[in-house]
Amino acid sequence: MRAPLAAVRRRLKSLDPACRIALCGHSHRSELIRIPGGPVVFNPGSVGCPAYSDDTPPAHVSQQGTPHARYGIVELDTPGRPDRFEAIAVDYNHEAAAKQAEQTGRPEWAYALRTGFMND
Repeated sequence: MRAPLAAVRRRLKSLDPACRIALCGHSHRSELIRIPGGPVVFNPGSVGCPAYSDDTPPAHVSQQGTPHARYGIVELDTPGRPDRFEAIAVDYNHEAAAKQAEQTGRPEWAYALRTGFMND
């Protein structure tokens, strides 16, 4: 789940005020957030780990909800055209990746690779 807007603003406080775009990763979830009076925060998602569970405090689960690999393209503004953010989802042989996870003793990763969710 995304942090509240106030928490996101606090995390971005150390950025130069002139910063227009903050590119992010590691959450494994696609996000595009326009901070009022601040930058646009863009995370295209995960290339190959669409869901995970982390017991490290604060414990959390991140789920993309689809096995697709994701990447992003950003086009900065040109005269008369605003910035453009594109999050792209690409199908790949996630079944082969899931089988490899099973063979290495990671059934929870296999489920995530097949579905984009963590198994309850």
